[in-house]
Amino acid sequence: MILERLRGNTDFPFVYFVSWFNPSIPFTGNENFSMPLYDILEHDYNVVVKVSKEAIRARLAGTFIAQKLGIDEKDPILIRKRFVYDQKGTPIEYNIGYYRADSFTYTIEAIR
Repeated sequence: MILERLRGNTDFPFVYFVSWFNPSIPFTGNENFSMPLYDILEHDYNVVVKVSKEAIRARLAGTFIAQKLGIDEKDPILIRKRFVYDQKGTPIEYNIGYYRADSFTYTIEAIR
């Protein structure tokens, strides 16, 4: 199943997500997606998310993403690619998030 979501509001959409899910998850399309996605996975399908591996890069929006986010196609965006796994290491989701650069801050804390 592929799930596309635009987050924000009508005046300021700030991220466009596209997710692909492991076909073993029996989504029906009738799920209540107003709930958090990982809550749906856990409560409806007994899939517990454990690990997320992410990469972030920058590029220009381009026509399609600019239309989704209400920005100019030459505006910068941040792209976050994420692989999500369950407790057994089974891939659950592949997600790409396209973020308006003016609405996203990525903060890292490293402790030794």
